[in-house]
Amino acid sequence: MSVAWIALVAVLGALIGSFANVVVYRWPRGESVVTPRSRCPSCGRTLAPIDLVPVLSWLALRGRCRTCGAPIAPRYARVEAFFAVGFGVLAWAYPVELHGASVVPLLALFAMLTTAALIDLDTFLLPDALTLPAALVGVAGAALYARSSGLPTVAEALVGAAVASGVLVLINRIGGLVLRRFADTEERLWPFSLDAVNVAALAGAVGGWRIALAAGAAQVLASTVARRPVRAPEPLLYALWLLVLVLAASGIFLGWGVGVVESAAGTVIGAGAFAFLGAAWWWGAEIASGKRTAPLDEAGAPEDDDGEPVAMGFGDVKLAAALGAMLGWDGFLVGLLFAVVLGAVVGVAQRALGGSRFVPFGPFLVVGGFLALAFADALVGWYLGLLGV
Repeated sequence: MSVAWIALVAVLGALIGSFANVVVYRWPRGESVVTPRSRCPSCGRTLAPIDLVPVLSWLALRGRCRTCGAPIAPRYARVEAFFAVGFGVLAWAYPVELHGASVVPLLALFAMLTTAALIDLDTFLLPDALTLPAALVGVAGAALYARSSGLPTVAEALVGAAVASGVLVLINRIGGLVLRRFADTEERLWPFSLDAVNVAALAGAVGGWRIALAAGAAQVLASTVARRPVRAPEPLLYALWLLVLVLAASGIFLGWGVGVVESAAGTVIGAGAFAFLGAAWWWGAEIASGKRTAPLDEAGAPEDDDGEPVAMGFGDVKLAAALGAMLGWDGFLVGLLFAVVLGAVVGVAQRALGGSRFVPFGPFLVVGGFLALAFADALVGWYLGLLGV
């Protein structure tokens, strides 16, 4: 029964991988992923069902169109095979007879995040239509996890999403500030903006996560009432933020302050919560406006590139929320470690081989996240053992 189940899930993965190929090709061009039916890009013939059997059709046709003989990129079959293997491994690792429906949200997350990573590889863009819903799937799906699975509870998924997005949005804000040589950002959105992230980060460092959420909400409310951004310069805010963290770490904080752990948790949870809420707000506003355009222009450059230097793309912040929800905050930090190491190795190798100096971080985050799903508990246990804990 287990072998049959794994095989069935693997076939499902191959079918979803076939659809993922469509999404990866069409989304950056602003095309519908539903219509028209798949066609040969060379001769334009609509593909028959026999041409669309994952992996097998490509092998049977020897990688060529049945009509015109034009080559079909092997990447399509590779993606389908990768999805089949990924789904099969998850079904094997989380068998239904032991963990019930725990595997269902993981399969959905694997499909959504892998598709997003493939798009990032091609375009250096991560689609909100995949990353933001994936974070919601990660939180809601936690309700299906069996205790025996070792996966997060709903509360742990919420904290994990906030911490993960908070870590990366702070890299985004502070790194961008350094790259701008400590000049203030030109971003002036309202009512949700990165100003709420900045205020929540500072307030969380001072008083913990509850104060962070209250301060961020107050900033959003003030901007709503004023109908313009109510803000403070980023250099000033993050100078105060650094001072507060140093005081908390030194143990000489003011009597109404919090300790270093509460301070660090407050700043990342507050920043992450408002980073995600702001992203969801603007994604919803874009959908409601009905003025959505192709993410890439005719030259293949991002349409919404504002020109400010960034140390971490904001798409990675949203992707991190989904991974944090799936792994919990501690598992995400292990995944982030894997991602940084993998990214550094691949980046150095690519430079040595004369390739591009720019490497998208999203795929490494996804790979690191699923490696953490497999190995985080063992790695954390080994590390704590070294410490004698």
